[in-house]
Amino acid sequence: MLDGRGMYIWKLAPIMDVEGGVESMVVKAQRAKLSSIWVKVANGNTAYSNATGAMAREFARLVDGMHGAGIQVWGWHVPRVLQPAHATDEAELVASLASTFHLDGALIDAEAGSSFFQGTPADASIYASRLRQLMADQGKAVALSSHDIPTNFPEFPFWSFAQHVDVNAPQVYYGASSSVKNRLDRAVDANADLQIPMVPVGAGWVGPGGGCASANDCAERALAFMMLCRRYDLPGYSFWHWYGAPTALWDVLFNTGVVPEV
Repeated sequence: MLDGRGMYIWKLAPIMDVEGGVESMVVKAQRAKLSSIWVKVANGNTAYSNATGAMAREFARLVDGMHGAGIQVWGWHVPRVLQPAHATDEAELVASLASTFHLDGALIDAEAGSSFFQGTPADASIYASRLRQLMADQGKAVALSSHDIPTNFPEFPFWSFAQHVDVNAPQVYYGASSSVKNRLDRAVDANADLQIPMVPVGAGWVGPGGGCASANDCAERALAFMMLCRRYDLPGYSFWHWYGAPTALWDVLFNTGVVPEV
């Protein structure tokens, strides 16, 4: 199950280039006290570049290295479901990748918008229930990482996904909010009906769309976020995302316990 401190990974190749390979990534993850990394493995009914070609070999090495350091690796998927049959196909693809790469769980990045989920509520339920069944057969869990305030997207079938997952990992992108507490409090309230563990995702980048105003702001808000997660007794938290995280944020992770001192 997801707990502790996590970090999203979107595109693995540029991270490998910057960090200098698998071994350096593992060392950095250990220094940052990460309990898990969340790596993109598929988009719709197609395996993502992190899990194909030459990068697939590096990804497999990364999984082995992280496991050797006691760090979980979860694979995340953007469900698209452009046709009804894809609901089952996409679930089976993700479960297959989880088995092939010995991943610890599957995370559903289900969001509204033209680049994200296009199916019906029934499609969402078929996809999520099938994925949970297949992952349970492997002894693994499924998490949902979606909008932190679902009522802001009334046409999006959030609950059709949520009823079939083991963990809720809402995207609490507080960068443009009046405060971290304001945004996280709203997310906690908006997800109160879900009787599953909540592992919120904080803003670990500088830029628009919920990101922070500066590197220092990113670091300061990340510290406030972690303190609030402790105060609310949440089992864990994560950040989007490794490649976009400024040095100031990494320094906070290097120097702050997973459960910060009050």
